Amino acid sequence: MEYNTSTLLMRFLPFLGYHHIIMIFLIFGTILLSIVVAGCTTSNNLQNVYVLSLSYVSTPKIPTASSPVQLNSNITTTFATIAASHSTLEVRVSYLGICISQVHSQWMCSNSALTLSNLIKLYGGIESGEQDPLNLIWIAGRFKDDMLYSGLLLTSIALAFVVKLLLSTFPSWQEPDDTSDVEDGDSLRAVPKLYPSRPVLKVALGSLAISILFCFISVLLQHVASAAGSAMVEALTYGTVNGKVGPAAMVLGWAGELLYLISAAGVIVLTLAVSPLGRTYS
Repeated sequence: MEYNTSTLLMRFLPFLGYHHIIMIFLIFGTILLSIVVAGCTTSNNLQNVYVLSLSYVSTPKIPTASSPVQLNSNITTTFATIAASHSTLEVRVSYLGICISQVHSQWMCSNSALTLSNLIKLYGGIESGEQDPLNLIWIAGRFKDDMLYSGLLLTSIALAFVVKLLLSTFPSWQEPDDTSDVEDGDSLRAVPKLYPSRPVLKVALGSLAISILFCFISVLLQHVASAAGSAMVEALTYGTVNGKVGPAAMVLGWAGELLYLISAAGVIVLTLAVSPLGRTYS
């Protein structure tokens, strides 16, 4: 007998528990945050998940007049002259990796700025300095090592995984062994098992709260660091370098935080619902 998709869905939908919905939100949140951490580790589309991007301005302009605040008015001309090699290099940096590109849609990624710099020297020869005149690869490496810290995000992901394991121990729905109470003509109905353990609920809620806190701190610091780094690089290179905040990493990070918050709300509701049952059966 063949079943279509809707029939199978309706058959198994009654066995989907409330805690399974919470686990689904946690799984999607974990996937999004994992993608953020893995950004720029490979050139297979992960180069598009970056925290900060640095690239040379195609045609740097030498300003005719400098700001009266600048004590050294010649420095702007100096930077414009250095960057006048029309380099097409773009550098993208994330938590665990750096990607560079000199040709559109062709990327090289590594977890070490030194490795990428050596590749430029290998293929560029004596003219390798003209391909990165302002040492953007070195700047990206310093930004990755000094400004980005993946420990909080990884801890948040690990705690969310622990919460999923705790939720998986909760009672689900089962078919009754004794069907004597089922009226004639009625189909076999699913009945609930015992309610979840309140101590396990408390541990899950506490772990999820810490996970949410670590995720929020990490994503907020990522946002601040990328915005500040982009502004400072553009200012210190006097308009010869473009800095760009990674939109994909920003969206995925905050989306993962939102999914964790929704999961925490679900666990709180479940805890409040179980508390009267615990008092009733105690």
